[in-house]
Amino acid sequence: MKSKLNIKKYMWAGMFAVAVIATMTSCDPLGVEPTTKVDEDRFWLNPQLARSYVNNFYFIDATASGEHFTSEQWSDNCQGNYENDWDTYRQLTFNDRRYDENSPYSGPWSGAYKNLYNIHVGIEKIGSSKVLTESLKNQLLAESYFFRAWVYFDMEKYWGTVPYVDHALTVNEETFLPQTKRETLFDNMLSDLDRSVELFGKVSGTPEIGLVNANVVKAFKSRVALYAADAASASAKGLYTDDKAGLFKFEKNAQHYYQIAYDAAKSLIGKYDLEPNYEDLFTSETAHTSVESIWPVMFKENQRGGFNPTAKNGPDGNYYGNSDKVTRSWGFRTGLFPTQDLVDCYLQKDEADGKWKHWWETKQARDLNIAVTTDKDGNKEYSGSGDNYRKMFENRDKRFYATVTYDGAYMGPKSNPIYEIQTWIDKTTMNDQKTLQYSALHSGYRTMENIKSAPTGRGSAQTISGYYSRKYSHFDQFNDDGTLKTTQRTTCYFNIRYAEVLLNLAEAAVNLDKAPEAITQINKIRERAGLSAYDGATDKQSVYDEVKVERRLEFAFENPGFRYFDLLRWGEAEGKTVIPELNKVSRGILIFRVGKHSNIAGENGVALEPGETNTDGKNYETPTFRTYPMDFSYYKRKFDNVRYYFTPYAATMLISNKQIQQNPGWHGFKYQNNN
Repeated sequence: MKSKLNIKKYMWAGMFAVAVIATMTSCDPLGVEPTTKVDEDRFWLNPQLARSYVNNFYFIDATASGEHFTSEQWSDNCQGNYENDWDTYRQLTFNDRRYDENSPYSGPWSGAYKNLYNIHVGIEKIGSSKVLTESLKNQLLAESYFFRAWVYFDMEKYWGTVPYVDHALTVNEETFLPQTKRETLFDNMLSDLDRSVELFGKVSGTPEIGLVNANVVKAFKSRVALYAADAASASAKGLYTDDKAGLFKFEKNAQHYYQIAYDAAKSLIGKYDLEPNYEDLFTSETAHTSVESIWPVMFKENQRGGFNPTAKNGPDGNYYGNSDKVTRSWGFRTGLFPTQDLVDCYLQKDEADGKWKHWWETKQARDLNIAVTTDKDGNKEYSGSGDNYRKMFENRDKRFYATVTYDGAYMGPKSNPIYEIQTWIDKTTMNDQKTLQYSALHSGYRTMENIKSAPTGRGSAQTISGYYSRKYSHFDQFNDDGTLKTTQRTTCYFNIRYAEVLLNLAEAAVNLDKAPEAITQINKIRERAGLSAYDGATDKQSVYDEVKVERRLEFAFENPGFRYFDLLRWGEAEGKTVIPELNKVSRGILIFRVGKHSNIAGENGVALEPGETNTDGKNYETPTFRTYPMDFSYYKRKFDNVRYYFTPYAATMLISNKQIQQNPGWHGFKYQNNN
């Protein structure tokens, strides 16, 4: 039984520890001890301050996570916007690889080594303490070793190899260090995690919710080992030829690491369970106590400090049913638009035979007269028409409704039409009408003539894919004027939850030729999503492909994100120099209808029904729709070279530290010459 205490009770003391850490951290990129320090001796005599010092490690977030879901925007799950004065969601520089060693992408470097310095100070001071109880000492050391692995894992995802530091450097030590071999880096992380589990085994009492414990460590170990296995596979395939120092070479094979991942995940089977209602994981204020919760991150409203998806997961436009005198606006500025590629992965139950299929294969689709074409990237595109076209969104995988806001979905009570999101375009408007008379309020395209060019500026803060993101959003509290209350509730997100353990086990199992066991774990995930058991081919590749799909659907739009780095590590393991999913533009959907043209509150903003006619003579027409590639320069994605697996080291760093080897493919590369 988990304790209902949590980490928040320590935060008052943490404020003092922040000041201590800030004083002890130097400006050296590898974290060298400064010449002036606070009085550390008295600080480490206080067990509560020692506890608060380690608590600050919990603020070390995975890079590119947070409420803007940056790494999700890098993937094929999500399309950002192109708002001219607000680049939070504008990811063109990274997606189109507009960087090189002279203008490198800024990954976790100086901040990571500062964090490592602080962790090493904690390990050294706590380890040598004569006043802390053995139980508390082991607890704090176990957490510290875990966070050292956490920080290095974050760095590995961006550079592959980095200098490895295992203690708090002093001013008398050499700080221009070479990178360690990638294999050694992974082995060191796994060793730290083993050490952490060993120390947790010496801790008495019940783990407190929100604090790292032995189960958190084992789950994270399974994640790290999967990445190591894929890196070992890349080495075996000779993917990185531009590696003079052999930094990317592995002696151990992938199976070694798959076995580690398998054993770590297997040890947690049965200790947790899946939350029965998937959506509750992201909207319930008690989600941190869920049977699925392994490592939740909890907040109070006044401590959220930058995690408020409720205020962003919706349209930058007006509510429906407004007039010139009464105008209510959602007031969001967003750029988290699920792609059609993601939406296509959520299966639909066929009304005819009850089987789960792709939406375009069901009877519902046949009733919509689906036609199929192929775009320039080889993707199948679907078009159709029908009064009941929204049936394509019905009876989908349950995860769809917790993740995506689609045309016809509600951001409020379904009894009130003002909260309905309608992303269709009024097919009778051929100029950019800015009045409330027309209905295309929740689409970045707004009018027929605009669909030929990419929405930019504030227009791109409304959906350009036809969808809005939904996870972590609360659409259940309202202001006095009826508008949505956009203050985030006291929910949590999960650094680790049990579904990941099941899918990590499945991935390791299938790569260890245990496909039946992998299918067992897959079916647990599918059952919770409302799907039938997996009935596809049972060969290794087919089951592995199903694992990949389930990971995509299970963790889409979560914090921290998985999809982008999953694509990278799988691409490495397969020896790819091109990752197709990251080497094409996003896809979306366009829906065309005729709306009621009126300035009267309650009449406008809704579609004409069959048989109705507008006062301006525009008649009802059967709605039509088509999926399409957003083939605009603003939304480019590129991954056509092995260099893009890692970001480059800055040329200035290479000049100052001759021991650093540039990552493969980046030496002398200029992105301007490759566009």
